Amino acid sequence: MRDSPSLSNITFSIERGEFVIITGASGSGKSTLAYSILGLIPFFYSGKSNGKIQFNEEEISKKDLAIHCRSIGYVSQRINNSFATPYVFSELAFPLEYSNDQTKEIGKTIVEHSTKLNIDGFIPRKIQSLSEGEKQLISFASATINGIELIVADEPLANLDRKNKQIVLEKLDDFHKSGKTLIITTHDYKTYLKNASRIIALQHGKIEKNNILGKQVSSNIKRNKVKKPTQSNTHQRKALTNVLEVNNVSFTYSNQFSMDKISFTVGEGQILGIIGDNGSGKTTLLKILCGLISPKKGEIKVQGEPIGNLSWEEITEKFGVVLQDPDKQFFESSVEEEISLISKNLGNYDTSQDISEILKKCKMEGYEKYSPQSLSFGEKRRLAFLSAIQHKPDIILVDEITVGMDNENKQWFLEEVRMLKELGKTIVLVTHDLSSLIEMADSVIHLEKGFLSSIMNPNQYFEYLTKQGFLTEEG
Repeated sequence: MRDSPSLSNITFSIERGEFVIITGASGSGKSTLAYSILGLIPFFYSGKSNGKIQFNEEEISKKDLAIHCRSIGYVSQRINNSFATPYVFSELAFPLEYSNDQTKEIGKTIVEHSTKLNIDGFIPRKIQSLSEGEKQLISFASATINGIELIVADEPLANLDRKNKQIVLEKLDDFHKSGKTLIITTHDYKTYLKNASRIIALQHGKIEKNNILGKQVSSNIKRNKVKKPTQSNTHQRKALTNVLEVNNVSFTYSNQFSMDKISFTVGEGQILGIIGDNGSGKTTLLKILCGLISPKKGEIKVQGEPIGNLSWEEITEKFGVVLQDPDKQFFESSVEEEISLISKNLGNYDTSQDISEILKKCKMEGYEKYSPQSLSFGEKRRLAFLSAIQHKPDIILVDEITVGMDNENKQWFLEEVRMLKELGKTIVLVTHDLSSLIEMADSVIHLEKGFLSSIMNPNQYFEYLTKQGFLTEEG
């Protein structure tokens, strides 16, 4: 349990039909505030609390939580913990059945709602067969399929590609226009400024600013411009030794997804970016690279050696892996134990390292004794990265780490990656944060429905982003 309160002296009201953004740095209390509005605190998440929250003039703590939740649609930031059933169809049917909808109408409602969100093709699938971005869409669909009055969404655009972000934004706009009340907690408040009626900014668990009109902020925002990579930068990116070699790799997951004839190399001290739409195979490829799953055909070589010839201890020593869901890679009861876990298991723990100093650099000073599960989602991302690199692996694989990070912590991560590159480490980044790769990546591969659509150098990648409308050239 934390020594200081996650929220302190929070007082505000939201009118029916408002579109409110709650923003703030990682760990500022956004998700905790969302849990409180939902009634999950103190009924589901334990802890001490005082004050009161009213919904439709009724105090939430005095209501039946099950009845209260019928009026609220919730999109959780921790997607994998939010599903109640194993299949997409049953997940969408669950809130309708809970509200006693007629059986014959449930199927019709599911088809109509899923078609609007462009997820009708997922209906017969198992949820765990979907990509993280596809799961995000299912979570949003489940939260909004019923006749709810209020939508509370915690980073609802996380893990989504550009097309699906636009679908969700349009759906949120439709709900707002129909008179629904929306509360969005996010770092990326700029995305919602077109429709937001108000922004509430949190800092260290307290309200820093309230009643900031979205339109006022929007008028002061200019489009980011990015400097085009120079030829000199491109020449410096060449490597002499291939650390990772992917030769004609193919993989099939059930009858739902296949990856075919993927080939590329990554050199020592190089950064490779992997981009693509939701469900294109980015995470699957990352897991193949480090041996978490085996390809059906083809071969992966690590520093010239087929990965199948390496022991798990050798793979662990060579690789640092940051998964998309940080909860899946925490095993210890404290932050400091988690950071040193792999090094101690490999027998190369450096007793002179100062974990307090390491945590200070990423704004987690004093967290040494905290449980990893008590951290905010953004803090968990940072801890997962620190845990993955502490044993000094030669190859670092990172899957969507900047989701849930505020700008300051994102810059910290990007600077860490640059320093690792200077040390000769090979880094593979899977990301939807495309502009972050411009000044970092030596090459970028674009996956499309399991196929390698293109391999781009920095200049080609810049032209791709410009053509797609993601950025404009500086100057």
